[in-house]
Amino acid sequence: MNKSSEVLAPAGSVEQLVAAVNNGCDSVYLGLDSFNARMKAPNFNQDNLAEWLDYCHLFDVKVYVALNTSLKNDEFERAAQLLKVAYASNADGVIVTDLALMKLAAKLPKPFEVAASTQLNVHDAMGAEFVKQCGATTVVCARECSLQQIRDVASTGVKVECFVHGATCVCQSGQCLFSSTVGGNSGNRGLCAQPCRKKYSVDGGKFAYLLSARDLLGLDVARKLREAGAEVFKIEGRNRRAEYAGATSRIYRKLFDNDFEYQPQDKTALAETYNRDMSELSYLNGDNSDIISPLCQNHSGVAVGQVCGKAVKTNVHINKNDGFKIFCNGTEVCGGIATASGTGLVAAEFGKEARDGMEVRRTSDVALSDEILSARRLLNAELYFRAEPNNPVVARAKCGSVEVEISDFTAPLAQNTPTSPSEAELQLRKSGNSHFRITDVKAEVGNVFLAKSQLNSVRRRLLDELKVAIVQNYNKRFAARNADINELLRLDKPAPRKCIPTVAIRCYDESELKRACELSDTVIYKPAVLDERQFCIAHGCGAYLDLPSFADARYLRERLAKYPASVVCHNVGHVQLARQMNLPYIAGSGLNIFNDRMAQTFDDAATFVYSLELTVGEIARFADRSGLIFADGKITLMKLVHCPYKLQAQLCGDRRDCVDCANIRPLRYRDELGNEFVVQRRKDLRCTFELINGNKLSAAARLKRPDRYLVDYDEAVARHYLALNGGVDDGYTEQKPFTKGRLFDKVN
Repeated sequence: MNKSSEVLAPAGSVEQLVAAVNNGCDSVYLGLDSFNARMKAPNFNQDNLAEWLDYCHLFDVKVYVALNTSLKNDEFERAAQLLKVAYASNADGVIVTDLALMKLAAKLPKPFEVAASTQLNVHDAMGAEFVKQCGATTVVCARECSLQQIRDVASTGVKVECFVHGATCVCQSGQCLFSSTVGGNSGNRGLCAQPCRKKYSVDGGKFAYLLSARDLLGLDVARKLREAGAEVFKIEGRNRRAEYAGATSRIYRKLFDNDFEYQPQDKTALAETYNRDMSELSYLNGDNSDIISPLCQNHSGVAVGQVCGKAVKTNVHINKNDGFKIFCNGTEVCGGIATASGTGLVAAEFGKEARDGMEVRRTSDVALSDEILSARRLLNAELYFRAEPNNPVVARAKCGSVEVEISDFTAPLAQNTPTSPSEAELQLRKSGNSHFRITDVKAEVGNVFLAKSQLNSVRRRLLDELKVAIVQNYNKRFAARNADINELLRLDKPAPRKCIPTVAIRCYDESELKRACELSDTVIYKPAVLDERQFCIAHGCGAYLDLPSFADARYLRERLAKYPASVVCHNVGHVQLARQMNLPYIAGSGLNIFNDRMAQTFDDAATFVYSLELTVGEIARFADRSGLIFADGKITLMKLVHCPYKLQAQLCGDRRDCVDCANIRPLRYRDELGNEFVVQRRKDLRCTFELINGNKLSAAARLKRPDRYLVDYDEAVARHYLALNGGVDDGYTEQKPFTKGRLFDKVN
């Protein structure tokens, strides 16, 4: 078994956990009833966590507890308490997003793994070094990483964890505000409403799923990931069925054990348990052109035949109660279910929209589900039994290096027919519903009589004690956890920092930059194309250059060495780069600074931007009032790694590539309710894109006191906030359509 490749399975419920363990996973990740990124899953709680940790440890399966959401100030102590619960319950590690919680977890005696969540957008060596210094032992690479970026992360010496299967996000990891802005349910807090999975039109064209990313199918890329340095292979899907966790665990464990070889039926099984137009995802090789599935945004199954009257015409075996979806030209039409079993023409019921010749795709396979859910992971055990007249019965059980013995009653002399060794062995081999497979029994029985019930009782108690002993043996590694950790987890009161009113202005072109510098000492320059000239301009005028969150660190370093501009950093890798180059920096909105302790992580920054998911009231309760409130301007909802221009061309039947592309025009996306969004390109070494809310943010009608404000360049807006900080309300009101974002309405 290639145990250097760890298969990490989702466990969003007890049923998922059991299916994953029984089908061969090496580890699971699960969430509790607070602060995990899949709050819609059934999850676990403080009352049952230890029980299921023991269950996993019985089979040498690791458990990582996800505490991977953004934490508000009034939530941090509760999150720290859950960290303590996970540690005391013998979890093997935690997955965290909040950097202050990461530092806290890193204080706990080892072994205890601390994984930096994919939400931290670590995609290069700089980011890996940053979280390593914060105490991370493992980095969960951003899902949009290329193989070279994964190699760079691995070069820092951290354990590398990569997603190998399941849903992917169209937005760069940790950079999404779409769900929270438009509906108040934050993906960064585990409640994503998935507005990206809805239909959109572009520039008035046909509606399609323009933001719905394909699922990752890793059978053909697992070897490449391993060669790049990945050690842990993560399966996404805590909100999916137990069959999914079981099937993916089984197939990927087999993949590694068989030197990356797999059978066609393995791919079919994965597709039938859940398949959102699965793809290898070419961005692993640096090409992001194929990650969108415009025709289908949910489980599409596997093609098995066509509609033929009230039957499926098929050459594969269908089981009664198999579930179907009916498609026409790639678009889902309705559902169906098999009412019989067989091949050829198999009776079925369909939705009324079904027509002869339409494609039938199987989305649930009863036989496959039964196979996955009935699987049992058993431990090999050897038993020894000795019974002599008027002497204590001795029974021993051994599993690997763990051995237990019981001897608590005396065997009576046989009055009639004694129990034979073979009779004793027969009863002792019956492992029943235990977690063991009895591989060998040695029974030494003298002239005694033992009832079957006595032998069964001995076997049950022996295996129960063996189970306990195996778990205890696993947990010996956690001996240091018996120490008092309260002092290690003691939370100091955040240090206060005063609010010195200011107005920072963000501008997008050179003409805005010139005028903004006349109004404010803190100016941010965010050009669409970040070439060498823009570095020179920012350096020359003393503006902070806004760095695209996925910009290549080598590209940035070369230009910043020549033109050492101040910078705005939206991920931890760019903060690390700024620190190494001794550049003044602003901790930008992409870092999603949610609490005082998180802000303290960037105490060397010139300033920081409070999370756009916080209300003005929540910001006012910060001890650190030196940050910036984004009060007016464009709201970036998502940062994209695929090319919407290329997607649009493909939908029109044009397969042109990116060579010599100079397209800079914004694209206008519209949802089916008429809401408009703008897609704007940003280019450095590569192209990325931002999905911007159609209506700007404006809080002028509600903000009436001096504070530290960040606004996009608009002279009237800038002068209004400057006047406000001078104690004068000039009565400015926004005339264009606008949104107040989340400044006055809390996110969930």
